[in-house]
Amino acid sequence: MDSEGVAVGWQSSPGRRGTLTIIENCLFTIIACTWSIQHPNVPGLGEAGWRTLIRKCKWTVFTLFFPEFLMAHAILEFVMAVENMKSLDILGHLHDSLPWFYRRVRRHPLNSDDMETGRVKSASVPGGAGQSEVKWTLTHCYFANMGGFYIRDDDQPSSTPTDHLLTATHFVKHWTHINIPNLSEDDLNDKSKTDYFTKAIAVIQITQLILSLIIREVQHLAFSQLETLTLAFAVCGILTYICSWYKPQNVRKPIEVSFNKDSGKLKPEILQRRTFDSFWHVLANSKVAYRHRALQRIPNDNIPKSNPQEAHYALYVLTVLTAAFGSIHAVAWNFEFPTSVERTLWRISTLISTALPPVTLLTIPLAQILRSWGDSASFRYTCLDIMREYSWDVADNQLVQDAMKILKRICDDPEGAKHEHYREIFGDHIVSEDFLGERLLAYIEQNQELRRSLPRDFLPKFTKLVEILRGTSGSKRLLDTARTNTYPKRSLFNSSVNNAIIYQSGIVYCIARLSIIGISFSSLRQMPGSVYVTPWTQYIPSVQ
Repeated sequence: MDSEGVAVGWQSSPGRRGTLTIIENCLFTIIACTWSIQHPNVPGLGEAGWRTLIRKCKWTVFTLFFPEFLMAHAILEFVMAVENMKSLDILGHLHDSLPWFYRRVRRHPLNSDDMETGRVKSASVPGGAGQSEVKWTLTHCYFANMGGFYIRDDDQPSSTPTDHLLTATHFVKHWTHINIPNLSEDDLNDKSKTDYFTKAIAVIQITQLILSLIIREVQHLAFSQLETLTLAFAVCGILTYICSWYKPQNVRKPIEVSFNKDSGKLKPEILQRRTFDSFWHVLANSKVAYRHRALQRIPNDNIPKSNPQEAHYALYVLTVLTAAFGSIHAVAWNFEFPTSVERTLWRISTLISTALPPVTLLTIPLAQILRSWGDSASFRYTCLDIMREYSWDVADNQLVQDAMKILKRICDDPEGAKHEHYREIFGDHIVSEDFLGERLLAYIEQNQELRRSLPRDFLPKFTKLVEILRGTSGSKRLLDTARTNTYPKRSLFNSSVNNAIIYQSGIVYCIARLSIIGISFSSLRQMPGSVYVTPWTQYIPSVQ
């Protein structure tokens, strides 16, 4: 047997663990932490199976580079489901079989007075809540948030009915308007295509790796850089599995629910409003925008909705996780490498993967800082003048007249209407097909005489306002502050600066990750002899 200090090349398996055994164990573990761990949201109605497969392949490749992103999403998705469960608990729609962690932190049970008022006694609530046997669990909340329920609106003017996805938040807010499906947790798990055998193998594989490395460290036996890389994946994988324990996996089709006939129907725009944020839009510091349509599916990066005036706490969660994930590679800081160049590259890549993401993520909140861009009163009066001009040239000007009344009232009493938002005046593109803001902007651009009479800096401000309301420009915080008493304001940094930071940092980070992966495999050509010494953990079952 080679001594610990002697470097050896490729080793065969008989009598000791070989190089191929190390590669196989690590690859199976990485696959378990990138492919088997996926819990995608429900595909859209009528979506082809190949699209679902391609989407899962994309997320697998993405997880190979950013496993901490999937872990952060699983944590935030778990928080979102638990918050929905808390709301259902207050309303009395929560099942008695509570998860162990919720029983420990649950508030004291509501008293008899609450029961008498009907807050908890679901049988006294009309509509779907009157079915006392319909009680939700954490799995129900997950199932709804992943696009598992939809409702069909047959009253659309078009010949094709519109399907609206219902999240758990929709159910909480509109419980009495919907016929709650009588589905138990077992019914939902039956729709789940979870391969428990594959999941069990993945858990065993991850556990075997971690336990093996702990024993090798205790016995002062070396292990490879590839195992260090795999250890980082394994830590992310375990936390992701834990957070996704109650989430159904690989559900193929959503379940249709119906309106309660006694309660009337909800307006389509209420059902179209998003009850979640997009992780990518949070990173890009932009608002989620979609036009006059229901969601076809819940995206896989859905996270809890936050206050648009504040930086989403997902940034801080991801910051901590990326720093922790990158620091795991520092375990191999003083390992023996075939060459000094590879050791240097490993250390540099480890520093980049540990420090760069937190620095990048913490700069995103800076892009939400706003600065003044002129006088709000002057902007209001100019808008009113333009609307007056436009009303003279348009035949059907009822929409303009209504908007002018609102704006004139605000101009006369700015303090009394300081909470008014410009989307209430010019129209919200999400709920209104007749977006007055776009019509006014087109009118200004076509009327040269009017353009010359406007204040010099008005048109850029109004154009930016239309883009903000349209959802094509501006941060989430800028949308929230587009009020009549605060706008015009603009971001301290241009959105392109934010995106440049994200994309350029992402490229550098991917290069660092590729370097770590490449060095992990290249280092196997020359390892300390003790790497191949087999401890007692060889008797733990693993996939080989």
